[in-house]
Amino acid sequence: MSSSAFVITYPDDILIDATRLLLVDLDSSQTQLVSDALKQIDYQGSVILYYCNSAENTDWLLDKKHKSDVIFFNADSTNDLMIGYLSAQPNSYYFGTLRLLLKVAGPAIYTLEECTNILLTSVEQNETK
Repeated sequence: MSSSAFVITYPDDILIDATRLLLVDLDSSQTQLVSDALKQIDYQGSVILYYCNSAENTDWLLDKKHKSDVIFFNADSTNDLMIGYLSAQPNSYYFGTLRLLLKVAGPAIYTLEECTNILLTSVEQNETK
């Protein structure tokens, strides 16, 4: 677990050094999975969670996409254009089922262990920056 976690929503931001996660259109069970994975990590730095609805503000979402170490998104979102864009990012992972983009997207997340491993890798890489 990190020593501090900050949940940031539109239109805010925070200017500290931290591992940054972008969570797009996650439902409550997906959000809980990310939260449970964070609790399992022995990490003393800060974690910033950008939590957003893809329909709220595209400019804000894209700005946070550029700042984030990892992107988690709900493939079952109704915003097909944003899901297509996010699935093409090398640091993105998805929950749910990608319909047409299954062969070109990053890995799907099915378990707590998979989510925890992604977060561990991200925080370890962030510590070496």
